[in-house]
Amino acid sequence: MDACYMLNRFHHDRHNLLEYLLSSGLIRSRSAASIDLAGVDLDSISPDYVIECILSGSDFDPSEATRRYFESLRYPITAISSQGKPLFFLSSPDPAGSPPHRAAPSVSTTEIAGKSTVHLQIIPDVSSEINVLSTSENGIDNIASEINEVNEVSRSEKGIRNVPNKFNGVSMSENGTDSIEVSMEGHKPANIVDTTSLNLPELTTGLRDVDMQETAYEVLLACILPTLPQSFSAQPPIPEEKKKDKKSLLLKRLRSKKEGKKEGPGPPSEPEICYPDILNLIRAQMEISEAMDELMKQGLRSFSQRKGDEQISIPFISLELLHSISKLDFQTERSRTHFIKRQANILEELLLCSANTDSNMRTSLGILLTKIRSSEEWVVNSGDSQVEVLTVIQRYASMLADSAPKFNLHGESCCWTSSYYFNMRLYEKLLCTIFDVLEEGQIVEEAEDILELMKLTWATLGVTQELHDALIVWVLFEKFNETGQVLLLKYALREIENVISKSSYESNEEAYVNSILCSIEEDGHKRNLNLVDTVVFKISAWCRFQLEDYHLHFSQDNYPVFGDVVKLMVMLGTQYHDKFEVMRVLAPGTNLEMKMLHFFVEKSIQAACNHVTKMSDNIASSGSHPLAVIANELDLIAEKEFTKFSTILCSYYSEAGRVAFILLHLFYGERLKPFLEEITHLSEPLNAVLSAANNLELSLARKLYSLYGESVESPMNQYVDPYQIPNFSSPLILQWIQAQHEKILEWTNRAVELEDWEPLSSNKKQANSAVEVFRIMEETIEQFFSSNLPMDTIHLRFLLIGISRSLEAYVLHIVDQQVDKTILYPSKPILTRHSESTNHFIKRKHIEQRELEEKVTVKLKSLTVLKLCVKLNTLRYIRNQLDSMEDSITESWRHLQLGLSFSDYFPCIFKGHKFTSSTKNFLATDQSVDELFTVFDDVRKSSIEASEKILDFIGARAIFLDLRQSFLFSLYRGSVDQARSEIFIPQLDQVLDRICDLIIDELRDQVVLSICRASMEGFIWILLDGGPSRAFSESNVEHMQEDLTILKDLFIANGHGLPPDEVEMESKLVHGILDLYALKTEMIIEMLMHASEQANGNSKPAVGTRTGKDAQTLLRVLCHKKERGASKFLKLHYQFPRSSEYDDLPESNQTPKLPSLSGIFKRSQSIDWSSTLTRQGSLKSFKKKFQEAASEIRKKPW
Repeated sequence: MDACYMLNRFHHDRHNLLEYLLSSGLIRSRSAASIDLAGVDLDSISPDYVIECILSGSDFDPSEATRRYFESLRYPITAISSQGKPLFFLSSPDPAGSPPHRAAPSVSTTEIAGKSTVHLQIIPDVSSEINVLSTSENGIDNIASEINEVNEVSRSEKGIRNVPNKFNGVSMSENGTDSIEVSMEGHKPANIVDTTSLNLPELTTGLRDVDMQETAYEVLLACILPTLPQSFSAQPPIPEEKKKDKKSLLLKRLRSKKEGKKEGPGPPSEPEICYPDILNLIRAQMEISEAMDELMKQGLRSFSQRKGDEQISIPFISLELLHSISKLDFQTERSRTHFIKRQANILEELLLCSANTDSNMRTSLGILLTKIRSSEEWVVNSGDSQVEVLTVIQRYASMLADSAPKFNLHGESCCWTSSYYFNMRLYEKLLCTIFDVLEEGQIVEEAEDILELMKLTWATLGVTQELHDALIVWVLFEKFNETGQVLLLKYALREIENVISKSSYESNEEAYVNSILCSIEEDGHKRNLNLVDTVVFKISAWCRFQLEDYHLHFSQDNYPVFGDVVKLMVMLGTQYHDKFEVMRVLAPGTNLEMKMLHFFVEKSIQAACNHVTKMSDNIASSGSHPLAVIANELDLIAEKEFTKFSTILCSYYSEAGRVAFILLHLFYGERLKPFLEEITHLSEPLNAVLSAANNLELSLARKLYSLYGESVESPMNQYVDPYQIPNFSSPLILQWIQAQHEKILEWTNRAVELEDWEPLSSNKKQANSAVEVFRIMEETIEQFFSSNLPMDTIHLRFLLIGISRSLEAYVLHIVDQQVDKTILYPSKPILTRHSESTNHFIKRKHIEQRELEEKVTVKLKSLTVLKLCVKLNTLRYIRNQLDSMEDSITESWRHLQLGLSFSDYFPCIFKGHKFTSSTKNFLATDQSVDELFTVFDDVRKSSIEASEKILDFIGARAIFLDLRQSFLFSLYRGSVDQARSEIFIPQLDQVLDRICDLIIDELRDQVVLSICRASMEGFIWILLDGGPSRAFSESNVEHMQEDLTILKDLFIANGHGLPPDEVEMESKLVHGILDLYALKTEMIIEMLMHASEQANGNSKPAVGTRTGKDAQTLLRVLCHKKERGASKFLKLHYQFPRSSEYDDLPESNQTPKLPSLSGIFKRSQSIDWSSTLTRQGSLKSFKKKFQEAASEIRKKPW
């Protein structure tokens, strides 16, 4: 909407508001209880004064109100804002800062041609009107909002007008004031054209918008009344419900045109137009009161009867109304005064300003119109005086009406050309009645009937079909511009096709249309165009303004409009092809239409890039690198271009998408290249820039491939310059990975050294250090892949090597903490023969226990059964996490490579090669990646080996160290019957319970099996190396077998523990040894002889092997055999000392101490057969003695 419309709207609203305030009883009058509005000119009183009277309760003085109003006109206008009241000059609506030091210029009188000046009523300028509407300090909110609208109007008067809020892509609420100012400065078109009005010649009499609306209705009545029945009167208004249920017939037809005709019965025939109903609807649409409507009909009914089929002229309508309507016909004096002034202004506009009027006649008419305009004088001079004045004016109007026509058109009158600007404005008001006043932007159902009725005014207003088509396009476009209703633009698009398709007219009609001139300003120069060309030009100028920065003007709410605007511009804009200069890239041989669209794409992309650059400068202070911000914003622009604009633009210009994306690539590349040349190391800001640049290039490549496929042949490829990010990022990534390796390794060593090997929680039974190590590794991996930089297998291999080395260092630290389990075994006591002690006072020899080294003792503190369980859980956790990490890295790598599949797109089009995007090489890539993960196999292998060592050690720890006193040193000591299994089974059961609570389910059976195996070894140690205090008879075997069964049942645990087969396998040797104790001594000696003969045949007897029937086992069975024959045999042939001479019990209140590792083979009989032979003599001499003893036994009975 233009400034004139807004100003008239403000006049109307202010008028109604003041009328309400003065008649509501809120204000007192000095002379009466209520204020007589008949004597008050509401257009000349100060609203500030009225509000002050209401707030203070003081009396209203009309003279003071008038004085305050005219006094306010001397000051510059102000606009209310949060920062205060910025001031404006009267001559310009732009902010002027501080108040001016000189008085504002006064409004001069209108000079009429011929140097004869007549004081006419001048329309108030915008500044004074805003001053009238400005609120006081305690002003009203809605008035303040109207002031803000006027500020927008003043901005539009300069030609820098935004699309209304419902259509503009950038709203104040979304981007703020600053962003709008920046965008408008950065994206201002080269030629700004005022697209808010047709720029018809201005009215000189100050007729307001409401005056023109009433006049248009009067013209319509004068033209339609002759066709109505004599009994026609005002019809009742259309109910609100009916208005709300109306659908737009024009929009229905628009949709039917797009959807196509459907089969079925044809539409019903159109009913005949009911003029009374349509006229009543028009009256409601034009907001004409019923009283005024009746008054107009009353005054024009006799006039229409007299005229009949004669052509009606607007001056005669005004003269007839002045003549036929008396003072008593008006309800208020104010309405009568307004009516008379309006008619006088119409006559002045049409008669006094005519070029055919000479100077003397102008003077005379001016005096007569002044009498009419003077309300009091016109009332006093009633009767003959009024008739005389009107007769003189009518005579002059008839003289003008009888002037020869210029174009010899049917029905042409002088008013067609002399006051065309007035007529076109009236017709525009009539056309606006097709828009529903109750529903913004909607067309009433009776629109076509209304338009058909408007044809009756063509002869009076000088409207032809071509002018009608152009004006209907204009009002549709204006209403769309005001409301943002997309269907209005679509309908205007269809109608404008009719305008430009009519290329041939009659010469006279064409000459007449060319005489309807409008003024336009372009490139700082004014020129005139006919009204049709003006409509086309202004709409195309508006389209150009929108398309030169379509990224700014088309937001999410009005994307559907873009296609229609482009279509409009394609139809209208090619005639101005000389204005579409191309800035950068353009393929040769491009036609005018493509050149125009190419221009819009370049212009909009450049404007969007400039806006991003300005925005990045403001964001740079927040810590983000400007280049990273620019790249991210350009990516958003590219996405918007691809999803919203490219499809539509490419339908008219196939290279539109390529132009947009190559320009974006080129724009960022010009800023990125200098930056890349200065980088030396990878930092967080640098990584952000490289990542954003790489993402932008890949995004542009994917979009170009989506639009144009593998085809890269285009003249615009010469502007492509790849960023070559890999050349800069590859060495920097390797440096970064190396730094991360050192960080991870340092953290791993620190974490594992501080680890106390306690479970993390009842659910997470691994050590905290392993969790921390993997957390650091996962953060590194996440940073590695989130960098979004181009990478190859070298970078991945380097990363995996660093991870595996850190994990190997962790596992190695666990292994280094382990000790040999043989250190835990008690020293084997000296071999003796059983003998009963007869002298209890003899001093026995004490067998010393082995003492552990200090460093071994320190290590054993961290090798408790529970800590060992945590270590086993941790090693299993490492293997599980390693598998998960491998899967995660593989998936991330595949995703990364898939995203980088377009990394060669720009290099290919730069070199002119064909680009092929496929996944056929992914299989080979996956195989090469799988080979890289073999470095993890070393970690798994070392972890498994460490677990096996711990499993082998944990059983020995539990049995030979933790249960040494209750099991090894107590079971069967002194007597089998007095020291059986019940002395250690409860403690062993507790150990197993604690282990099962702490160890993870996957490792439970392995740990329990290790305890079971160690228990059987301990049982064997008791049976064969139990020392001088243990001796077993054949009768004890049954009890010992029962104890063994109890021990096995403990590990089987009624089917909830180890499998019975495994337990039986582990106890097989124990059963064999117990069976030996059940044999007779002669049988054992014979078996010993046989085993010795077999051992003699082997040059290198097995060391430490025990089968249950080997010489080593049989000899020790004889040593612990509680039988006289066995003792005699050992004394005769081995000279073993008696068991009663030694005491192998540990000292009281002391933990048994084992001899050092170096003394194992020096002071005791070793379990190794080779060590026994070393102590007795050479192997050859021992064989000889043993053979002699065997032959002697055979000869002598026991």
